[in-house]
Amino acid sequence: MPRVLLTGFGPFGKHEVNPTEMIVESFPSLIPIKNPFGRGSSEMSIEKHVLSVDEHGSRWTANELASREWDAILHLGLCGECMQPRIELVAEDALDMRIPDTSGRQINGAKLSGTGDLKAAVPVKKWGVEDWEDDIELSKDAGRYICNETYYRSLEALQTHKFAIPCLFLHLPSVEHMSVKEASKLVRRVLAHMLYKPSIQVAAGIFTSESGFLAMKRGEDEPKAGKWEFPGGTVERNESPEDALFRELQEELSLRATIVKKAGVWTHTYPFLHVEIHGFLVEAENLDNLQMSVHSEMKWISSSEGLNLDWLEADIPIVEDLLKGRY
Repeated sequence: MPRVLLTGFGPFGKHEVNPTEMIVESFPSLIPIKNPFGRGSSEMSIEKHVLSVDEHGSRWTANELASREWDAILHLGLCGECMQPRIELVAEDALDMRIPDTSGRQINGAKLSGTGDLKAAVPVKKWGVEDWEDDIELSKDAGRYICNETYYRSLEALQTHKFAIPCLFLHLPSVEHMSVKEASKLVRRVLAHMLYKPSIQVAAGIFTSESGFLAMKRGEDEPKAGKWEFPGGTVERNESPEDALFRELQEELSLRATIVKKAGVWTHTYPFLHVEIHGFLVEAENLDNLQMSVHSEMKWISSSEGLNLDWLEADIPIVEDLLKGRY
């Protein structure tokens, strides 16, 4: 049975009541969940903890991760100025406290580690939250206060211990904008999405020439920055892999390509995502004039040395097949 850590915070500042504390304390310790991406259902066990709004509270989860694990971690926090819930995608390497915490600590203009921001590994953008009945914002600003500090410490600890555990921070508005009942329902939905893996289709273009096949390096602003891959991208709703490939090659490389043939289908399961790659041998008349918009570098690969590049794990079997001359 999956075990989940659900945390909230007590009151702070001018807030005499913190709805996240109410949600955590009233949340069931055992709940049924259904796979939101397909078939299957199970139950999850909920460990609940109300964190203090200070440095000790921000470090509690990280400290616990030194000796234990959960199958998912969901932090809840109050965003007093928000009118809708926000799933935070980034924990910023910054502490800039506009008010003291409950211990009297107030630090401004400081770094939490000095090593940079941390991004959530959970593929929230694949959840289709735009179709949920709740109006949810996907945010990259967790606030630079205790919420952000807690999120950062948790992601940092997961990275340190090399735990592939989904961890997110959900900011909730005050009860005037979202009732405890509505928020609790949303928490259940988020947890179900965290514990099951979405499955996506990806279209990949394989350009070949006398120099080998073309590999692209993901830019610094992209997920999994610095990894090597084949150009292409996610197949959107009501889109065929072929149409997705044409769209992605136009967007990424400003190329109008044609498909020579379908090379095959490869599958890979990441810790938080299942991928089905549809690979196509493609050609383009203006390949020498391609313009990179999301990649930082390109290489033609013609030997097994190409496997020494830091490839996306899902693309490695395609590289191996190409090097064996199967196409």
